[in-house]
Amino acid sequence: MGWAYNWGFYPSGIDSKYSYIPTLWSTDPSHSNGFAEQVETLLSSGSKAIFSFNEPDIASQANMSPGEAASAHQQWLNQYSGRALIGAPSVSNSQSANQGADWLKQFVEACGGNCKFDFCNMHWYSPASAIDTFFSQIDAVSSACGGKPVMITEFQPSGTVQEIQSFLEEALPKLDSNPTVMGYSYFMVANDGSADGKNLMGSLTAASNIGLTYATA
Repeated sequence: MGWAYNWGFYPSGIDSKYSYIPTLWSTDPSHSNGFAEQVETLLSSGSKAIFSFNEPDIASQANMSPGEAASAHQQWLNQYSGRALIGAPSVSNSQSANQGADWLKQFVEACGGNCKFDFCNMHWYSPASAIDTFFSQIDAVSSACGGKPVMITEFQPSGTVQEIQSFLEEALPKLDSNPTVMGYSYFMVANDGSADGKNLMGSLTAASNIGLTYATA
């Protein structure tokens, strides 16, 4: 049935038919207290993957240097190698120095081969007209992490509903056929209260127009 995550490590009502992926958003106690114990519970109940830090390349998010993240990843995530698939920290699609794929490359270098991760994790937010940069970012992220597969755990183009639908109609078949892409998740499953909202749900029980396109493209 697929997979689901919520930027934390408690399923909090996510249907058990989905494979839940816990996230260590950062090492701050507000995001890490209870992580190890809960991951053991989740692995015992069937979780198959773990996500590392959320956008440490961005100051308003996990906000970690590549060296700090490499050390923390080894401390917190390495122990699950062989028991679950482990993601490298998620990065933004910023093209600025020390962010995005550049940050990820520095993280891999700082790891010195000692960080255990099976795939890399990227986010992408740009205009729908910039679809080419979506795919070039996938390539850049895969290259930065040594050719490993890529999971796209947040992406949302900006534009009109029609522009976003056109983006999805073009992008999703390409994602599905791209051997580098391990999985992808649109941002986000939330209720806008309108069929013309930018999230996937138009109400608590019905998909938005974008959600319908996402489900069928």
